[in-house]
Amino acid sequence: MRISLAEVRNTFDPYCNGAFEANIDVLGGINRSVYYVSPYGSNTEGGIIAIPEQGTRILVCQPEGTDHWFYLGTLFWKAEQEDAVGGVIPDAGLNVMNRVDPFMYRAQGVPMRYLFRSPSSAGLTISEEHNDKLINQYVELKTAKNKVVKLIDTPEQDSIVLDSGNGSTIHLTANPEYLGLPDQGLQIHTVGAQRHFNLKDQTDMVILPDGKELQLLNYATGVPWGETSVKSGNVNIQSKWKDVNIFSQAEQGRIFIECLNESGSNQQIVIETNGADGSIVIKTKGKVKIEAGSDINMKAGGDVNIDCSKFSVSCDSVDVKSTTTVNIDGTLVNLANGATPNPVDTEGSQSTYGNVGITTWDVYGTLFNR
Repeated sequence: MRISLAEVRNTFDPYCNGAFEANIDVLGGINRSVYYVSPYGSNTEGGIIAIPEQGTRILVCQPEGTDHWFYLGTLFWKAEQEDAVGGVIPDAGLNVMNRVDPFMYRAQGVPMRYLFRSPSSAGLTISEEHNDKLINQYVELKTAKNKVVKLIDTPEQDSIVLDSGNGSTIHLTANPEYLGLPDQGLQIHTVGAQRHFNLKDQTDMVILPDGKELQLLNYATGVPWGETSVKSGNVNIQSKWKDVNIFSQAEQGRIFIECLNESGSNQQIVIETNGADGSIVIKTKGKVKIEAGSDINMKAGGDVNIDCSKFSVSCDSVDVKSTTTVNIDGTLVNLANGATPNPVDTEGSQSTYGNVGITTWDVYGTLFNR
């Protein structure tokens, strides 16, 4: 069997049988077809294929009893690589291994990283780097445009990372030492929108008994966006076809709706129905308390009915005026002329979305109804 150095000249393979053309040293620089040899192959789709590129120096052999030459491996030999077709290859001034991975020997001066990469640096990296000051252990799968799936055992991060390469990441963590990541948690960062679709079942977000809070915060500062120039910063909950329910099952449960900014102005809490026969119902088996720092205004297009065992009013003045009958029944009624009630103004502000609500996905209705 003959073994020789060679240089890849042409990898064009019209028959797709793993052959390429190489200039073989032992033949005096004559070009011959060389057949690719893999550490693994199968009779179906299984196999490992990484055919060397044009200009690389390789080792080939010709077994006894055949005229064919076969590929043994590529040489990481600086002096040979400088003789490649077209002159010195990029980064030829680097040590050979550093050209592929500058961190190969960083930790202890011996190779502690294992690679399978394309010429554009896409591929698989397995790092086992460690020393007294460094622990850098991970498995990384990366594309040429820096899309990354990374399994990290390094104590600082200790997580699985999915990185889009443009600022959006998902961290599924174990017990990272970095304070910006939660222990045994999920952290999602995106530059663009996040969308969660459920096509045929319900969506549940549940905090189990040993958990903590369920929180939804919006820190957006009111910058207009979209074609309608809606100012961002809202928190929206809307049901397209049925109810919106907010419940508390606690023994002493409380439900708060409150504007918290004490230095704010024109703060309003508006409860409104828009149907002609709508109603707003407040019920309790205890008391109903209404307190205002200024006026309390009530206005009805029809009757105002109060049914109670005792009706008490304590204020500086009470004005009652009616264009029709006023019925007052009591053991003692005192009357005086000159009632001049103030007009009642109950007009409130509309929400940012008016009476239309959230329409973001209405234009995409065909997506779900095809």
